Amino acid sequence: MSNWSFYDRAAQLIPFQLRGYRGQVAVYYGVNDDPRKAGFDFLTGLNFDIDLCRGYPAMHARIQSYEGSGYRTFCGWVQIVTSVYQESHDRAKAQTKTFVSVDVGPAFRESDMPFASFGNLSQFFDAPCHNLGEYVELCWTADTFLTTVPTRSRDEQISRLLGFRWGYIESDVPDQKPTLLPLQVTDAEVWNGHIPHLVKGYSRWKFRRA
Repeated sequence: MSNWSFYDRAAQLIPFQLRGYRGQVAVYYGVNDDPRKAGFDFLTGLNFDIDLCRGYPAMHARIQSYEGSGYRTFCGWVQIVTSVYQESHDRAKAQTKTFVSVDVGPAFRESDMPFASFGNLSQFFDAPCHNLGEYVELCWTADTFLTTVPTRSRDEQISRLLGFRWGYIESDVPDQKPTLLPLQVTDAEVWNGHIPHLVKGYSRWKFRRA
């Protein structure tokens, strides 16, 4: 594990079962106190100062233990982001805009792949920041799922193994730091509620209700 102080905090441990074998995911979650160790200096094409990412959340989920081996270790991560934008500070008159999206890397948005990450004992890192745009407030929420990944055919359904929710609120108030939302383990119904978004965006894949 990196010497980045982000990993000094205790991980949330979440159990799961994959192909009949037990496992456990460790989720590290908290304030991003070093954008460079978070890797923002490695990313190309960013149109903002990466130091603006300090104080936003970072999340790293990794499989800490799993009893299976070989091909049984193949799995993936699916993340659904809900962004609720506030248009005015006057809440009596303000309107909100809500966008729900399947979160994949920019280079993979045309690839018809719903996974944010996949592989053998796959792990997933995410550190959102500076998404406010022209609005006055944003509530950014991620529903993150460890899932199965089809191995031989897209006729195999993608199934939820576990899920958790995290995120933050940011505003255009000068010098006001983002507020991190608590990490919450979610139940099967959260996955079921997102299946329509997954089916709409990735109709060539099959998703199993939990």
